[in-house]
Amino acid sequence: MVSLCGDGKSYNAASKLLNLGASGFVISLEGFKFFYEKVLSKLSVFDHTTDKTNKIKALDVNNGSYGDMNVADLIELEDRGRQFVEAEKAVLREAIKVIQKASPLEEEVSLLIDAVSHLDEPFLLVIVGEFNSGKSSVINALLGRRYLKEGVVPTTNEITFLRYSKFNHDEKQHSERHPDGQFICYLPAPILKKMIIVDTPGTNVILQRQQRLTEEFLPRADLLLFVISSDRPLTESEVAFLRYTQQWKKKVVFVLNKIDLYRSANELEEAIAFIKENTRKLLNTEKVILYPVSARSALEAKLSPSSDLEKDYKELAATPAQVKASGFLELEKFLYSFLDGSTGTGLERRKLKLETPVRIAERLLSSSEAFVRQELQYAKKDINAVNELVNSVNMYALKMESESISWKRRILSLIDTTKARAVKLIQSTLKLTNFDVVSRYVLKGDSSASMPAASTIRNDIVGPALSDAQTLLEDYKMWLQSNIASERRLYEESFEKRWPSFVFSCNHSQMETYEPLTKANEVNVKVFQKFSPNVASNLFEEEIREVFLGTFGGIGAAGVSASLLTTVLPTTIEDLLALALCSAGGLLAISNFPARRQQVVDKVSRIADVLAREIEEAMEKDLTDNIKNLENFVTLMGKPYKDAAQDRLDKSMQIQDELTNIEKKLQTLQIEIQGFDVS
Repeated sequence: MVSLCGDGKSYNAASKLLNLGASGFVISLEGFKFFYEKVLSKLSVFDHTTDKTNKIKALDVNNGSYGDMNVADLIELEDRGRQFVEAEKAVLREAIKVIQKASPLEEEVSLLIDAVSHLDEPFLLVIVGEFNSGKSSVINALLGRRYLKEGVVPTTNEITFLRYSKFNHDEKQHSERHPDGQFICYLPAPILKKMIIVDTPGTNVILQRQQRLTEEFLPRADLLLFVISSDRPLTESEVAFLRYTQQWKKKVVFVLNKIDLYRSANELEEAIAFIKENTRKLLNTEKVILYPVSARSALEAKLSPSSDLEKDYKELAATPAQVKASGFLELEKFLYSFLDGSTGTGLERRKLKLETPVRIAERLLSSSEAFVRQELQYAKKDINAVNELVNSVNMYALKMESESISWKRRILSLIDTTKARAVKLIQSTLKLTNFDVVSRYVLKGDSSASMPAASTIRNDIVGPALSDAQTLLEDYKMWLQSNIASERRLYEESFEKRWPSFVFSCNHSQMETYEPLTKANEVNVKVFQKFSPNVASNLFEEEIREVFLGTFGGIGAAGVSASLLTTVLPTTIEDLLALALCSAGGLLAISNFPARRQQVVDKVSRIADVLAREIEEAMEKDLTDNIKNLENFVTLMGKPYKDAAQDRLDKSMQIQDELTNIEKKLQTLQIEIQGFDVS
């Protein structure tokens, strides 16, 4: 048995002793991790970390290169831990349902679904950075072999998963392409047993699709390893990408690659200080983790022993020093401590894994809340818009009322003019000097023939006035109908313009109930039906006859003659003398004549005033009915829009409550994750 615990003997010598029959040799765990796996696979190892010698076992490369670490992944948790994971999944599934309900078109919800489904899988380490920053070199150095191509042009066109698989080194590397375009490469690298490494196309690539792939995959990462090239630290595209990462609150570990480009330690320190200072501001954090490395040098150092097992021990012993000089050892220690469940970083790994879907859920929830708030605003705005359109009918009614005044004035002016002409005709007809009328009605008692004044009423006054009034009202009717119809079209256009995508499904028979009145002046026509030139003429003649008969009918022919003399005698004294010669009855009849004439005038005035009032009321009613009809039409037309907006408002408020509820659950879940500890 040979012990190689730093006594200076070469590993070459150990190999020769093994060939001569030695059962094995003993090394420290610290030294053990630097052996190349192909060499170690041929050796048997004693674990002398304790005083007692454990059972000899053949080293399997699948057991990992950093010894027996307490690697506790989520899939290896005890019952309490698994119950926690299942409880988290339940909350996240509820969040997915609410988010899908709130934002049906939200494509990023697939990220959350995917993250939940992979919650039991190994830790996801995503390598990002600009092309030619050395991402592939860093990955190869971590894996210990050149599995990925390296170059000065973008070498990764798709998202590539590097997963653990058991196969011999002589077997061909196995890879497969998923329907979504992602590649999965299965490698025997021990680090992949508890960690999936994801290679991304990177940022600042010529093909925007490649950068989009990187940005779209980023939310799924449990930890971001951001590779920066020493020849161009923190470029504009890197700064933009870092800002994007903060939307998802990702933990970022920086790797400053190609440090062998710096000519002095001072240059390296300046670069490190520059990066840390600026990333603190970008990430809004006090602690920035950065590892300066030369990945290519580290890989070359790792590969050098495999080329010649017969090298001198000093050359082999220099290999760890070369790796350390490259700065890669510290990075590896950090990553492997992540896999060690007994360390603080190992616990952080579990928390990061648990947080990944929660962070995605919080981001999507925030987006959904903003979307729902916007929907609430839109719904309220639509309801207000419908109400404003309906209420605007009142303003239109005031406008129509104002314009209708001129129509009323015109019809009332026509009635006043007709009344004045009729009164003037009455006054000119009801005179004691009108011998023809007195003679016809009083002396002769003839009422069969129409008097000339009656013909004047029929043909010159009432007839033309009625015709003009009907024409005027017909024009008013056309004005009213055309304005209402035009306004209706404007309202229809307003609804269609504001909600072009909304299908207006209103029952046509219901709509026809509110069609504009096709006979807007029906009431007005009825008002005029009791007025006609012939009726007015007959009424006029009857009133004239009644006045004369009522005045002279009881005093006889002699009394009438004496009474008529007063109209031709030159003086009042002569009038009185004539009346005295006749009788006292004649004087009384003559004295009542002016009053009877005034009664006729008053009667005509009353009829004209009543007609004017009825026409004005009818016109007002027609206007009111049409306005009410328009208001009902707009209300009915706006109802589907308003109902739809109200329905959106109610649903949005309900979803908002659900989002608030799930947000509280996620906050509680975050607190529980921070306190999560499964030893």
